[in-house]
Amino acid sequence: MSGTGEEAGTTVVAFLEDLHRIRQGLLRELPEFTRLEAVLRGVRSGGLPRRGRTAGGFTYSVHGRGCLLMAPDGTEVDVDLLPDGCEAFDVWRLARFEKSRGTQPVPDDAALLRECRRFVDRGFLTEPLPGWFGPAARQR
Repeated sequence: MSGTGEEAGTTVVAFLEDLHRIRQGLLRELPEFTRLEAVLRGVRSGGLPRRGRTAGGFTYSVHGRGCLLMAPDGTEVDVDLLPDGCEAFDVWRLARFEKSRGTQPVPDDAALLRECRRFVDRGFLTEPLPGWFGPAARQR
């Protein structure tokens, strides 16, 4: 495993970019994907299946308080909905993301955590709960 800040910083940026890309792919057919809260509400009410696939090959799978999103190329982005309504991710999800992209070596957890906190300090991310991060423009 690698611990450089540059690699970990690249991981955080790529995760956020792919979250946007995959969400846009799902949104073309599923209007609930504007917000994770709407997706979870749709599944819980029975109006949206727990798992789905668009004609474009984007897939989703709702789990507990979150959702695993996947692009046609196999890239996986996993986000959870925190009690305050914030969409967030942790370093485990960042490492899983990198593995889905075939990145070798995957930055280690300490480096990922350091870089996430550096992005918080710079105003690009928030840390609504210790070890959980989300875009600075909070999505509710």
